Amino acid sequence: MRLTDELDHLILASVGDDFMTLEFIADKLIAPSSGIAGKLDAGDLQSRLLELIADKLVNAYLLHADPPFITPIEIGYDALATSWFYITQRGRKCLHNSAGRHAQVLRRGANPRDDKGYSPAVSY
Repeated sequence: MRLTDELDHLILASVGDDFMTLEFIADKLIAPSSGIAGKLDAGDLQSRLLELIADKLVNAYLLHADPPFITPIEIGYDALATSWFYITQRGRKCLHNSAGRHAQVLRRGANPRDDKGYSPAVSY
């Protein structure tokens, strides 16, 4: 699995349950348990998040205390820090599909005697 695929999967998973800020997404991805902490920088995260928005897998919003509570917005790098992000239906389908592929790669790579397997430990 390429690092961008893995990063996309982790970003989609982090915005899959609730509205999240860039700060929360970054904190979640730099945690040692994410598996990509040493390979990630802020520029990578921001550019992948913008790509996911452009691909309509994630939407950006402003949240308000008063109606209309949630306003969808189009953003660039300058507004990432003040926006909230949430997965789209298309993003959920993509996340579901990538989770299946990721599990399949891990199963194939789990047995070192598996002559047709792949190693999930690819580092770019």
